[in-house]
Amino acid sequence: MEFKGTDKVREKLPRLAGRKIAAIPILMLTVLFLSLGVMVFIELLPRLLPDIALLAAIEPFLVFIISTCIAAVGLYLVTSLWRKKEEMQKRFGDLAYQKMLPRGATGVFMMMSLIVHAFVSVRSLPPVPPVNDLTIAFSRSLLPYLGVPLELDIAIRLLIGIPFFILGFLSMRRSILTFGIDYMLVVYLYFPEESEIKENDIYSVLRHPTYFGGILLAAGAFTLRFSVYSFFFLILVYLVLKGLTRVEEKELVERFGEGYSDYMTKVPGLCVRPRDFGRYLKFLRGDNENKS
Repeated sequence: MEFKGTDKVREKLPRLAGRKIAAIPILMLTVLFLSLGVMVFIELLPRLLPDIALLAAIEPFLVFIISTCIAAVGLYLVTSLWRKKEEMQKRFGDLAYQKMLPRGATGVFMMMSLIVHAFVSVRSLPPVPPVNDLTIAFSRSLLPYLGVPLELDIAIRLLIGIPFFILGFLSMRRSILTFGIDYMLVVYLYFPEESEIKENDIYSVLRHPTYFGGILLAAGAFTLRFSVYSFFFLILVYLVLKGLTRVEEKELVERFGEGYSDYMTKVPGLCVRPRDFGRYLKFLRGDNENKS
């Protein structure tokens, strides 16, 4: 299966002609697993080196520290697509996009690793249990502390979390199928003269359906685990995507002027209003296919 817009991406990446285009998803998956591996390794250090008292003391906070670092680096790399655009175009002309895409893709999947990690139970990581009781407390479900019986804890989390996960996955899938991989990979940031205005009912409901899907996935992880750590990941993912939208929309305001500024005041960026939920579901079903 080839995604819509793949030909346009190939056109702008002459060094990845033909099957070489597979280097992009390979890079993305490699970055995802490396980022996840780095986070897990740092979090396991106190268990691997139990004789170091300092590591034991800071173990509960390593999740916060290393995840924030991954988020910051990922956001920096992605936003460099916008920040360095003019500089790179002056130096490399039409090849600027090809030069910058690996950096942006690396940043995106560093941020995606945060969502994946949100589903992980920190206290259950092998090879041995945490050395600090606070780590265990931060990774346990909070529902029993709120009076929910233990026998209902998992059932409630599954009942709430699975719908969030499904909606998040469907949002991202439908965005790619509707708008194309060329828009997902911001080809038209570097080639705005070749872009087309995308008209779809979802844009009267939500400014960033793909980013909203990422937030829903993080919300799914939070509700499935319902721990301090998973709540932290939800907030972190939201803040990262909020920061990304600010950089992206600054460029859109410069390109489209007051019209886009006015649009931003009328349509939410990263949430769906209750009255618009039906239209959002129609988008997920593909009832309103993209029109140029």
